Formats: sequence, structure tokens, C-alpha cells
Amino acid sequence: MENVLVLGMKTSGNSASALLKSRGIKVKCYDDNINFDGNWKNKKDKALDGIDGICISPGIPNNHELIVEAKNKGIEIFSELELGVNALNSKIVMITGTNGKTTTVDMVERGLLLAGKSAKAMGNIGYPVSQVALDKTNSEYAIVEASSFQLEYVKNIRVDIAVVLNLAPDHIDRYSGYIEYINAKKRIFINQTQDDYAILNYDLKQTRELANSTRAKPIFVSTNSIIGDFYITQGAIYFKKEKLVNIKECRVKGEHNRFNMLVALNIMKLLGCGPQHFLTLIREYKTLPHRVEYISTINQKRFYNDSKGTNIAACIVAINSLSSSKIGLIMGGSDKKEDFCEFFDELSPDVKYVIATGSNDVKIYGHAMKVGFQNIEIKPNLESAVKRLYELKEIDTILFSPASASFDRYASYHERGEKFKEIVYGLKA
Repeated sequence: MENVLVLGMKTSGNSASALLKSRGIKVKCYDDNINFDGNWKNKKDKALDGIDGICISPGIPNNHELIVEAKNKGIEIFSELELGVNALNSKIVMITGTNGKTTTVDMVERGLLLAGKSAKAMGNIGYPVSQVALDKTNSEYAIVEASSFQLEYVKNIRVDIAVVLNLAPDHIDRYSGYIEYINAKKRIFINQTQDDYAILNYDLKQTRELANSTRAKPIFVSTNSIIGDFYITQGAIYFKKEKLVNIKECRVKGEHNRFNMLVALNIMKLLGCGPQHFLTLIREYKTLPHRVEYISTINQKRFYNDSKGTNIAACIVAINSLSSSKIGLIMGGSDKKEDFCEFFDELSPDVKYVIATGSNDVKIYGHAMKVGFQNIEIKPNLESAVKRLYELKEIDTILFSPASASFDRYASYHERGEKFKEIVYGLKA
């Protein structure tokens, strides 16, 4: 391959372009939304002339006219993820799933570093794999967070340890249906052999059955069953039938985070860590911001920021992690074409009131009313939503878990979460 078009020139695209150029490949750059010298946007009809490959960034939709044209012309399309992974000289641990990816990647990196091993987190966590390769940041282990968008076009990668944490409907605005989304996730197993490992969620039928989609050795993880080397029973984490530590000594809260911890411990074991390293991670690890993050207690009301909760499944996890509370829930944002009717029909009784705000607020409100949930109202912005719940006497916990993307009002879930925290801290003034 001698001439490549890099499609999408944000962080991933810039890293991919630089890595390709460092190999002597001629590169064209294209982005619909960014203006820069050399952008082939203004010469779109000639962008594919002489091109024998397209490196696609994860944010580019499959129906982009250049992707459609490239497929018709038989031009190879590959992802920035694949480009970067194949340029690394590291063992590859790749983690995907609908929710919990970033936390688990961070846990694994932290655990390996605590054990004195060389490890680097990268990928969808915010640091492109291509940039790691370009920087020649040599680590023994590459811990890669992979979204479905990044996995769609991989063909020539081989992952030493592939992890699927969970599966739930997400990004339906991009895919034709749930099956297409699952098929994108399954590409994490492509080219695995019997010498590799696949770590799978035993508690979900769809992830458990993925063992049939890979030749790798399956390792099942469960928080509900005694299975594998690590499991939870009688209020403690066990390792090979020996009690390792009481659950109360684990700093992360919620069943979802305990599951992520079990996954991280399994990976650490496969990579040569021992019980003393497991204990250190369990006792020291603190979750990343914007993931059911405790903010403050003001006038006996607790505030939690779950801005990273960008889909219904994540919102449900956040609610369940705060059980036995009287929850006021703030949700809404950029719509991902999810159906909220089932969500409200099966909503935990812990949720006493809901505020919808964001570009899909009317949809959320309508779906709630459709199934008879009436403790809901619409507010024009996040500040008015927080203040409304703060006024309600029956609420003792205010949870911001949007179940929607952030792009209607914010550049990222991080910016959205920081805005929520700013509003909460303002209540103290």
C-alpha cells in the first residue's frame, strides 16, 4: 500500500497520518468539519484518485459517501486501531463491551504497574494506539480499549487477551440493528488462536455464547456464580478457593465495578501477577471521574455524577449501584435512537422523580408518560434540573446519568460532567 486517504482528522486521524508518513506512505487527509491546509474536502470528487487504502477514524459513519464509493471501487478500508496495533511490539490486551471499558482498561494498567510490569493504556480511553506506536513508547503490555466503531474494519490484528465485558443496545443511530452492533464487537476475536484467551461475562447469555465465536481459550467471569479462579461469595473475593479479601475493603462500589475488578484480576493472573498484587489493586484502586462519581453532600442530599453513562444500560447500572436511596434522576442529551419505554416500565422504585433535559427531552418525557410513569418533568438546562431536584424533600440522592450522548450541548461527556459538578458546588455558595 503506497497511497492512503486518512478519513477524519481529529486525534486518531492525525496520529494515523503521522504514522503512515513515517513509513514513507503518501497520505491524503480529509475531514468534513475541520478546515486546514491540504484538506481534500474541497476536492472531494478527486479524493480517491490514486488511493489504494483508506484509514478510517472511529467517528466516520459507514454511509459516508467516500466510504460507499471506496467499497464500490474495491479500495481497502482499515481502522486506525488496526494500523496502530500492528505497529506495536507488545502483547495486546483488548477490552470491549457496551459499558465499563474505560474503567477496566484503567484497572488493568494500574494493576500491572503496581506489580512492576510495563504497561500502557490506549485506544478509546483517549490516547490513539497509532500515537503510542509513533512515540515508540515501548511497553510489554498494551491495554487497548476498543469501541465497536474501531472494530468494524479490523481484519489483520491478533489479540493475545480479548475481553467482552457486556452487551446491550447502543449506537443504534449508527447500526441497522442490534445484531450488526454485536457483529462489530465480535471482530475482537478475529485471528485469535488456541494460544490466546477470551475473557467473557458468564452472567449474560449473549456474552457467554461468544465463546463459540473464537478459537481462543474462554475464561468466564461472574459476580453471581462460583466460576473460574476469581469469584465473590459470602461477602468476600476468593482466589482459587482461598479468601483473598472482604468486599468492604474494595474501594470501588457497585456490582458492575466488582465485575470489572474480577476481569482485571484475571488478566493480571494471566500476565504473571500474584496474590500480593491482587490485594494491592483491590485496596487501592479508585474509579475514574464521571462514572457514578460521588461529588458532595449538601443539606443531607448526596450528588453523583455519571456523565459517562451515555446509554440506557449504563443508567440502569448507575441506579442499581445506589440502591436503597431516594433517587432524583437527571437524564437526556443527544439521542442515540434507544427506546425509553421499557426503561420506565421497569424503573427501580428507588427512582422517585426524573428530570429530562437535552435535545431528546420530549422523547424521554413522552416514553415515560406512555407507560404511565408520571413523576417526570422537562427542564431547559442542567442547572434548572439540579435545582428542581434539590428542592424536592422526598429526594436524598441526585444522580446525573444522562442515558444519552453529550453532543447536543457539550464537546464530550467530560465537559458535561464538569458542568454538573460546577453546578453542584455552586449550591454551597
